[in-house]
Amino acid sequence: VLNNADDTMERGRMLAEAMPASPVRALYLYADLGGGKTTLTRGFVSALPGGERAEVASPSFTLCNVYPTQPEILHADLYRLSEGASMPEEMEEMLEEGNALLVLEWPEYLAPQYYDAERLEGRLIHSEKIAENCEDFPEHVKGLKTLDNADESCKSFRLATLEAHGTAAQALLDALLPELERRFLPEQA
Repeated sequence: VLNNADDTMERGRMLAEAMPASPVRALYLYADLGGGKTTLTRGFVSALPGGERAEVASPSFTLCNVYPTQPEILHADLYRLSEGASMPEEMEEMLEEGNALLVLEWPEYLAPQYYDAERLEGRLIHSEKIAENCEDFPEHVKGLKTLDNADESCKSFRLATLEAHGTAAQALLDALLPELERRFLPEQA
């Protein structure tokens, strides 16, 4: 559970601290418009050497921002592409040239055959979506909508999920999971 932008940035930092030591080079982020993808990326970038020199902004209009971190980060946004698109050629070349990390917003527009076989997929789901579609979520998630419902602040949290694709990604997630759960799972009553 991410209660605010600071939590979202911290989650990004935790992912960035773990990924460079792993063969996993891709983080795909799914969320609605304004869902926290770029905020998470800002935290991700800030955790790496050189991140203090990066001005993290949504790449919606440029398609891809490159940040001067070690390793270099390609922050891409495919929102303006049509469904079933291929990875833009210049981005593909940059990824093939070195050990850059890819943070990809709106990966659902990428044709599945272009998905990185080793990747983490993060989803940020706003609490109002959980309330609207409660039956679609597991039992432990359904209870989250009642967090501090004495005021409107409970509507501002996001449920953050992380899914591994590939054996290296699964190993990375397994290593991260205890710390992510310790930090972001609400205490059960």
